[in-house]
Order: sequence, then C-alpha cells, then structure tokens
Amino acid sequence: MACVGIDLKGHVDAWRQAALPWASAGEQERAARFHRHLDAVRHLVGRALARALLARELGVARLSGEFVGNPWGKPGLPDCGIEFSISHSGDAVWVALCRGVAVGIDVESRDAVADPHALAEVFHPSERAALLALPAAEAQDAFLRCWTRKEAVVKALGEGLSRPLASFCVETGEVERNWLVEAPRGAAASWTVADLPAAAGYRVSVAAPAPGLTITWHY
Repeated sequence: MACVGIDLKGHVDAWRQAALPWASAGEQERAARFHRHLDAVRHLVGRALARALLARELGVARLSGEFVGNPWGKPGLPDCGIEFSISHSGDAVWVALCRGVAVGIDVESRDAVADPHALAEVFHPSERAALLALPAAEAQDAFLRCWTRKEAVVKALGEGLSRPLASFCVETGEVERNWLVEAPRGAAASWTVADLPAAAGYRVSVAAPAPGLTITWHY
C-alpha cells in the first residue's frame, strides 16, 4: 500500500499548473464549476496525483479516459487491478494505492471540528463513551483521530454515508496502528489500518480490508 501526501500551502497556483496536464477533460470541467479556488485546485491535484501514481504503477506514460465512480461515487480505474482513494482537507491532499485490495485514506484539518461532543452522537457507543469522558481540551483531538480513522474505513468499503459510523469501532487514543477494534459487519474481519505522519493541525489515516499489508508513505 503506497500513500502520498501534498501540502498546497503557499503554492496553490503552482500545484494547479502542475496538475493540469495530468487531469482529464472531465476533471478540469468539474474543477471549473467549484466556487472556491482552493476547492478546485484540491480536486485537480487529487485526481492528477492519483493518475500519476497509477501510471507509474502500471508502467505507462499517462492514463487516458475518465475514472469510473461506483454507485456511491468512489472513483476507480476498471480492470487495472489497483484500488485507490483520494482525500483532501484544508491545504492537504492525499492519495493511497493498493494492488488487489480496496483502500481508503482520509485527511482532516483540526480547524474543521466544530463541536466534537455533538458530532460524536453518530459514533459507536464505546467511542462515544470514551470521548464524552475526556475534558474539553483533549476531546477535540480525540474526536479528530476517531473521525479520520472511521472515514478511512468507510472509504475503503466504498459505500459512502450508507455505512453507519456506529456499525464499527475504532480506538480513540494515540495508537498508530491496529486501531480497528470492531470490524464493520459484513466486511473482512482482519484489516490493515494505520495513522500516518501529517502536517501540524492535520490527521491522516489509511485502511484496507486485508491483514499484514506493508504501508509506504511520502509527504
């Protein structure tokens, strides 16, 4: 499993120019419809980075055509044998690739968390109890860890919001690996899960429904 992250801060337009040659016509058209410039650039950079990594993995100079979304919107490249996931938040963009196994990656900015106690209502009862027991000064970071880990699992499943966040359980504490306490019902019992190093104020987690996968990362 390979994970690559990019920090756009201070270089948004430079990254946009670098991404344009890699992005498909459809991706460029969609980017043009975003109201916020940063949203457009994050979309372009995420798709371009995924294309560049896939091309390298497949041994081709460039990918042609559009990605195909599953019924819940997760993009994919049919018949290539490689799964991928894209995530962005704030100035951070991350992509994860995995051969033959679904993968999900999620990056979240600490600034995006409003009221962790209120948002925790959608979590597993064990997660909710752990978060509610923390003082306010610690609750925000713990919530962000929990949320990012759960989003990575949901993205690996590729089911979007149709998978209730209360249907599986993750650790809320500072553990870098093996934080999936209870696997999602109907999915694989053993997973590879990890938190990755990230810029200050961000959390990054990756998940794949198979045990013992090697994780490489570059940021």
